[in-house]
Amino acid sequence: MAIENFDRYILSFPDLDREGDFLAFWEKSIAGLKGVPIEPVLKKNSKKSAGGFTCYDTSYRGYDRSSQTGELYLPHGDDRKKAVLLIHDYNTMPDPDPRQFDDSLAYFVMTLRGHSSLPIGDEEAPPSPGYMIENILDRDSYYVKNLYLDAMRAIEMLRLVKTVDSGSIGIVGRGLGAACAVFAASFSERVRALVLEAPSFCELPLSQNMVSSDMTREINEFIAASRTKKKQIKKILTYFDALNFSDLIKIPVLTVCGIKDKLSPAECVFGLFNRLMCDKTIEVYPEEGHDAGGIKQFKKSIQWLREKLEAEQ
Repeated sequence: MAIENFDRYILSFPDLDREGDFLAFWEKSIAGLKGVPIEPVLKKNSKKSAGGFTCYDTSYRGYDRSSQTGELYLPHGDDRKKAVLLIHDYNTMPDPDPRQFDDSLAYFVMTLRGHSSLPIGDEEAPPSPGYMIENILDRDSYYVKNLYLDAMRAIEMLRLVKTVDSGSIGIVGRGLGAACAVFAASFSERVRALVLEAPSFCELPLSQNMVSSDMTREINEFIAASRTKKKQIKKILTYFDALNFSDLIKIPVLTVCGIKDKLSPAECVFGLFNRLMCDKTIEVYPEEGHDAGGIKQFKKSIQWLREKLEAEQ
């Protein structure tokens, strides 16, 4: 690909479209977490323990007292390990292989709410679940608000695990999980390094008109059926657009982008990246799509996270 073709990505610098009460809304929402006990429960899962890691099926209370789940992988040994939070994409389920992990770190694989019953790995993709329009007309109870606050709760849950050093946490987010990661890093001082793999749900005025992912399709079909609510919906979505958190990030960020990504448009990924005002790096794969870099890039990203977290010592 000729270098001049990258101009529209490199020069992308979209405007933020935050409402005047954007920060006040989120500060109030996060404050609401404090009154809900986390109540973490860890149960050893021998079948998923491998590669020098012990797996624990984990549950904890979300901000609305709902039960949220995930898998905690602790490396063997008595010393406390720094932790990495892994957040998967919408309408997918992760199938982690602990043999691919760096055993100098602990890992919590967070399950997005509503996704625990979805098939995992290479099984046939499930139909679009419709979560992205759940309470979309009410910013206080919108599904994505729940996800963002769940990510904050996952960080607080790790604080209560005695075998984890939760003072400096890294996050790897993919797709919508990357938007959750951006939010968490914006408001949690425990997050010290961030990897964004094919981030989506960012620069929504552009991305909603460019792709036909499950997320965008659910929202666009709802808008088409509720045209009188279009302006209201677009205003509400500004509170959740990952781009609008970009200037709040103060920690190192590694972004992974596939130029041929049809789910997370490169224009929007670069728009988010260019807006970051922090130590930042981007890995670009000109001939790859949403899974750009694959396992090799994942291992590279974990090594990058390890170095950043160790520098915090």
